[in-house]
Amino acid sequence: MPFDLHRYESAGYGVVTDAVPAHLLTAMGAWLARAEAAALQCSAEDQARDLVFEKDLPDAGRNGIPATEVGDALFILGDLCRYAPQFGALLQLPALVDACAHALGSTGLVAHFMNATTKHPGFGRAIGWHRDFPNGYLSGTDSRFLRVMVCLDGMAEHGGATRFLPGSHRVDDGYATAEKRGGGKHRYAAHHGVAAECAPGDLVLIHPKVVHGGPGNTSALPRRNVIVQVGVAGMELVGERETVTGWPVALQPQPAASPSS
Repeated sequence: MPFDLHRYESAGYGVVTDAVPAHLLTAMGAWLARAEAAALQCSAEDQARDLVFEKDLPDAGRNGIPATEVGDALFILGDLCRYAPQFGALLQLPALVDACAHALGSTGLVAHFMNATTKHPGFGRAIGWHRDFPNGYLSGTDSRFLRVMVCLDGMAEHGGATRFLPGSHRVDDGYATAEKRGGGKHRYAAHHGVAAECAPGDLVLIHPKVVHGGPGNTSALPRRNVIVQVGVAGMELVGERETVTGWPVALQPQPAASPSS
C-alpha cells in the first residue's frame, strides 16, 4: 500500500505496507547480527555511547522481570551505520524516500541518525508516552523531521507494538518545546491509544509531535525495528552526530540508457 498522506496529516502517523523487498529484509537481519557482534567488541567508552543494555534499565519497564534474567540483551544499538554501513541502503529505498518526501513536502532530505531497537520476547521493555520533538538525542530546532520505523519482524498487539494518540501532533512547535522544558509527562495507560500493527517489511512514519509509546513485549517473538530520523536538508540540529548524519535520503541515480544504434 502506498503512503497515505491524508492519514499521516490527520492522525500523526502512517503505515506503508510491503515497503522492503524480501531479499533486503533477510539481509538486514544478518547485518544486524554482525553489527551487534562488532559493537560488543568495542571499547567500554564506545559501548557506553552506542549501546543500551536491558540489564542497565529499570525492571519496571520489563514488567518487573529482574536484570539478572535478561543477560546481555541489547535494547538499543546506536550509530548503526558505524557498525553496519550496509544499512545506508535504506536511505535509497524507494518506498521510504517517497513517503518521507510526501510527508515533509520536500525532496531535499537527509538522515539525522539510525539505530536498531529490540523488544526481546517475554521481557522487551515498555516505552513511555512522549513526543519526538524536541528530543534530547538529536533534534531539529523545528519540527521539519520525522522518524521511520523499518519493521524487521512486524508489530503485534502483544508484541509491544508502538501505540499512538491520533491527532495529538496538532500543536505548534512552541507548545511542544515548552512542554518538554517544563518536564511535562504524558500519563496514559500502556495500552491507551491505537496500536500500529504491521507485517515484516512495513514502514511506520511518525510525526515528530504525535504522542506515542508502547507496552512491553509479552509475546514469544522478537520485535526488532530500525529507526531512521529524516529531516529537511539544511535545518539546524542540536545533539549527537552519527556516522549517517547528513547522508542524503534520495533515490540512487540510474545510469543513462545506451543510445540505440
